[in-house]
Amino acid sequence: MSAAVSDRTRAWSWSWSPLTVRLMLAQTAVLAIGLIIVVITAVLVGPSMFYHELVETGHADAATGLVHLEDAFRSVSLTALTIGGLPALYIAGMLTFYLYRTIGRSLTSFSTAAQEVAAGNYDVRVTSTSLGPEFDSLAGSFNDMAARLDAVDTTRRQMLADLAHEMRTPLASLKGHLEGIEDGVVEWDERTTGILYAQIARLERLARDIRHLTAAEEGMTHLQLTLQDPGQLAAQAAAAVQQDAAAQNISVTAINTGMEVPPVLVDRERMGQVLGNLLENALRHTPSGGAVTVRTDHTPEAVTLTVADTGEGIDPQHLPHVFARFYRAHHGREAHRGGSGLGLAISKSLVEAQGGTLEATSDGPGRGTSFRIRLPRHTPPG
Repeated sequence: MSAAVSDRTRAWSWSWSPLTVRLMLAQTAVLAIGLIIVVITAVLVGPSMFYHELVETGHADAATGLVHLEDAFRSVSLTALTIGGLPALYIAGMLTFYLYRTIGRSLTSFSTAAQEVAAGNYDVRVTSTSLGPEFDSLAGSFNDMAARLDAVDTTRRQMLADLAHEMRTPLASLKGHLEGIEDGVVEWDERTTGILYAQIARLERLARDIRHLTAAEEGMTHLQLTLQDPGQLAAQAAAAVQQDAAAQNISVTAINTGMEVPPVLVDRERMGQVLGNLLENALRHTPSGGAVTVRTDHTPEAVTLTVADTGEGIDPQHLPHVFARFYRAHHGREAHRGGSGLGLAISKSLVEAQGGTLEATSDGPGRGTSFRIRLPRHTPPG
């Protein structure tokens, strides 16, 4: 009972919100002024105009005889306007009330939803008000905004949790070794120094990758797009990792299709960073004696750069997640490999910022992995 009363009270107070009252008073004032003008015209101005019209047309005698009918004309006109005008004013007022009540309901729902979003509840949605495409478009835009904020907030919370997890291991290692040195359990020698520097380097790399990823995903990366030879980019990226690959007994080869590959409009430094990330990832997951290739190819629509390895491969269930932050398909063996878990996410964001796409394919565990960069072909002007 109390809930029903509360709902009725809330509905009544909402229906007569200040905005609704002001709009209704303004509309009623317009209608009333219009009706008054019509009455003045019909009752006061109308008979005089009719009289002068008779005089002008040469019926002065008839006009003089009709003067006594002016009062009757005014009375009839006023009665007719009263009978027709008051109901019209009432109907117009009711329609105005209904319209502004509906608009007020829509504005109230938007206001309530905005307050919910401001309070951190991103699950709120605004329903269609059936007031036309403008309000429907506004509702759709608001819902899209809420959904994006929800996704951003979810990503932020997940990223903070993942970041805390990633930092826990190097920090625990640093703390353990420093406490061991302090207690005299661990000797301050070259091995201990190397371990401490390695953990510090890991934290620095994590901070750097977080900064790069944030800049790429928020569109803050400044790109200098120029026409570049994709084959040359692939060869330079392969040459840059040759020394590390040789130390692991892994061959790295840049392969061209043999056909002339058209230039692509990219940022040379950023695309080098992407290829470097993909090659480093391939080396981490390829055993000694394996091979990594960078293949350049093109179609009428796009130029592709494919980094393929003969390494561990990826289970199909993990493929959709390989570009997620901190995602690792082999949780038990990743920590010691030096990756921050952000290289693939950074690469995907940088490729997309340059108008391309990056996708991963694998035939399964033990059968290698391929990462394919697809860049739109540059169309020369004219």
